[in-house]
Amino acid sequence: MTVNPSMVEIPDSLGTPPRAPTSFWQRNSVRENICGIFWKLTACVGFALVNSFVRYLTGGAGGIENPLTPGVVVLFQNIFGCLIMLPFVLKNGFSSLKTQHPLIHGIRIIAAVFGIISLYTAFSKMPMTQVVALQFTGPIFTVIGAKLYLSEHVGKLRLLGIFLGMVGAFVLTRPDKALTSGQLDMDQLVVFLPLISAALFVVAKLSVRKLGKAGEKPQLLALYLLFFMIPVSAIYAASTWVTPTNNQLLMMIALGGSGCLAHYATAKAYAHAEVLFLTPFGFTRLILTSILGFTLFGEFPKNEGLIFAVLFIITSVMVITWGEVRLKNKTKPT
Repeated sequence: MTVNPSMVEIPDSLGTPPRAPTSFWQRNSVRENICGIFWKLTACVGFALVNSFVRYLTGGAGGIENPLTPGVVVLFQNIFGCLIMLPFVLKNGFSSLKTQHPLIHGIRIIAAVFGIISLYTAFSKMPMTQVVALQFTGPIFTVIGAKLYLSEHVGKLRLLGIFLGMVGAFVLTRPDKALTSGQLDMDQLVVFLPLISAALFVVAKLSVRKLGKAGEKPQLLALYLLFFMIPVSAIYAASTWVTPTNNQLLMMIALGGSGCLAHYATAKAYAHAEVLFLTPFGFTRLILTSILGFTLFGEFPKNEGLIFAVLFIITSVMVITWGEVRLKNKTKPT
């Protein structure tokens, strides 16, 4: 089982890519699709809970006397997530930890850690809905990175998806306002953190593809990420250390459990149903995050272009996903 308990909102970024059966329209197993929907929605619940825990623990929503830094939250989430998942890893036994590609593993781990830190910093500064909406631009960076790093084909649908996603991201970040204001400050630049996070997650994802092509086993990929993200995140956390209270430790245990649930459910969902079929249900994460943000923290998005931007980003993801499936259908040997 290649489940990564310490990642956030990266359904297929750090394990083996989810399977995408060729003949979606000929699939006749209703029960399998229903199971896929159930697990996908369960994953969305887990991710929405993670977002809420992070928003509260980092003090982004206010009402907390001892806000933790994103680095500290990432460290303890990794520790508790690893402890939760360790029995499942040990159940399958430890294979050899030797690898012929330590550099690629290192790039993957560093990108994953700082991708989460960028994301959590964004949650401490921005409304959850806006952060999650920008995170859905991940497929754009995946296509661009796959072209540059893996020399994969970029078709018309992919290009259209990239364009639509960029329009949505532009409306949400409005970089033109920062450039024409005459001065730049952190409050203006923080809107780019979800995009930086999405790009770093794609680096991790492409590293997995590269390692998979090189013959690295999925169990080895999971073990390296489980154990080596802790020391990497600890180095960063030490520079911004805030000692958590007992209540915060309990909340971070729940945070680690929510992350495990989200990624386990994601893996189960893609084991039952196709990527294209499940993609629309993934946007439930945005809806649930918005509901929790409003219910728990009284957050109501004030960006007048939010709905317009979200529609563009959702359309972008759908177009890119459809392009991916069509590309696989064309390249699969008959």
